[in-house]
Amino acid sequence: MALQVVALGTGINVNGVDYCQHRYPPSFLIDVDGLLILFDCGEGTRFRLQAAGYDYGLVTHVAVSHAHPDHAALPQFIQAKLGRLLWGKHDPRTTQLKIYLPRILARDFPQVWNWHQPENDGGYWQEFAPEIIGMDDGFERELAPRVLLKAFSVYHSYGKHPAMGFRLETPYGIVAYTGDSGVCEGVRVLAQSADLLISDCQVRIGQEYTGGYGHMGPRQCGDLALKSGVKRLWLVHYPEVDEPEVIEAEVRAAGYFGEVRLAQDGERLALK
Repeated sequence: MALQVVALGTGINVNGVDYCQHRYPPSFLIDVDGLLILFDCGEGTRFRLQAAGYDYGLVTHVAVSHAHPDHAALPQFIQAKLGRLLWGKHDPRTTQLKIYLPRILARDFPQVWNWHQPENDGGYWQEFAPEIIGMDDGFERELAPRVLLKAFSVYHSYGKHPAMGFRLETPYGIVAYTGDSGVCEGVRVLAQSADLLISDCQVRIGQEYTGGYGHMGPRQCGDLALKSGVKRLWLVHYPEVDEPEVIEAEVRAAGYFGEVRLAQDGERLALK
């Protein structure tokens, strides 16, 4: 009986360059007593799940922070889950998939999906019908007894792109995820007293800002963790340009002295 968090993708939207050679786009698995939940679903998520020892066909909940392609490779995941149902071992969970999106994206996503499978006249396959759930700021949904998903609007892409961060409250602890976001009220609310905060840290040292595109730097992440009473901080979505020890020093300079890690793909945390 436990909760386990697995970092499937801690990278950005490029690879094969001098930095960020081998880290996948964003995706994080939360396993609560066998209930499998994804925060974001970047390219390659199903392969990373398999490498981590999980069957992607058994994932029943996917919460997507925003529609930028590095966070939302949903058509590939949906198609693969159907294939897992058709050719894999039967399990009731293979027929189940709830996808949570900011409301305007939930409205528009069926058009994206129809483009990928026009042969079915715009409908889902009969064997497998994912449920698309729109979220507004302050959204709450009980995924299982005492497992509560909450979503809060966050600031990204100059405020023009609908984006949300998530908070999962469980009997074992609280996992919070900023998605891509600058400093804003939404990240402050979702991070409160979290046992683990998974925080966007794409801005390089010396380039931090609060009113620009909508990412955070390490000192901002440290300040957020400090003021929110976070126990553990994972920095993710960072490009590996600045040295790890310098990044950590920036977090400490904000006054945060809890556990901090520059998370790597495959990183795990168990809460019991």
